[in-house]
Order: sequence, then C-alpha cells, then structure tokens
Amino acid sequence: MRLKQYVAPALIAALLFFIPAAGMGEDVNIIYKHDKSGVADEVIRMKEFDYNLLQRERERIERENLEDSMEALKVGDIYLKNGEIDDAITYYQIAIKMDPSNTAAHEKYIQARTKEKAESSSRYHRAMEYYRQGLTEKAIDELVAEIKAHPDNEKARIKLNEIER
Repeated sequence: MRLKQYVAPALIAALLFFIPAAGMGEDVNIIYKHDKSGVADEVIRMKEFDYNLLQRERERIERENLEDSMEALKVGDIYLKNGEIDDAITYYQIAIKMDPSNTAAHEKYIQARTKEKAESSSRYHRAMEYYRQGLTEKAIDELVAEIKAHPDNEKARIKLNEIER
C-alpha cells in the first residue's frame, strides 16, 4: 500500500517532466488545441475571419484609391485644359500611382507628355524629365541653359524659380 503512494506521484512527476509546458512552443499549442473538442475548429474559423477581414479592408482601400485616382485624373484634366501641362502630368502620375489599371490616366499622361514635348524646347523638356526623376540639380542646369539661349522663355523662368524654392 505504501508503494502505491510513492509510485503514483512519481509517475505523474515523470509525465509532467516529459510533456512540455503549454507556453513553450507552437507544437504544444497545436496538440493542446486538438485534444479539446471543437477548439481546432475555432482556430480555423478565426483564421478565416482574419482573412475575410483583411480582404474587406483591401477592397475598401482599392475603392478609395479608385475614387482618388479618378479625382486626380479630373484635376489633371483641368490643368491640361488651362495649358498648365507640367501640373497636369503630375496629377496624371498621381492617378496612375493610386490605380495602375486606370487606362484613362495612362492615355492622358501620354497625351500631356506628347503635348509638352511638342510645345517646348528640347532643353526645357529634358529639364522637366530630370525634375520628375528627382534630379533637381540637372533640371536647374538645363533650365539655366534654356534661359541663356532663349531669354524670353517665361515658362522656363517660372519653373526655375519654382524648383529653386
């Protein structure tokens, strides 16, 4: 009888020693979850819920980006209509970045770039290319050269002042 008193606690202690604690690793949590009825199903349902929630959030963001893209396209159209091609190009680029599948924005962007190239000198066009790429020093150099070659080019002067600010 005394043997049973010592064997049972020793057996329990040995089992506890070989079974890791619940917080020690993912495998233990999986085993624990599968040992209880219905818990594994709840985990799967939570993952599905999280996925559906993320999916709804993505769809909401896409809708907002689509609306914002169309607004940027409209602003670009207004600038183009007023002859402010550089600003129109900027807004068409914004529309494209917000919604890369916006074909109207792509078409308007190409139209505006073609119009800019036709209406401006090669130096001014190159300066605008540099400016859009973030190469402001090169853009300034091109604009200065353009102003020296054509002192009456008011558009180049305005853009130079704008970039230098």
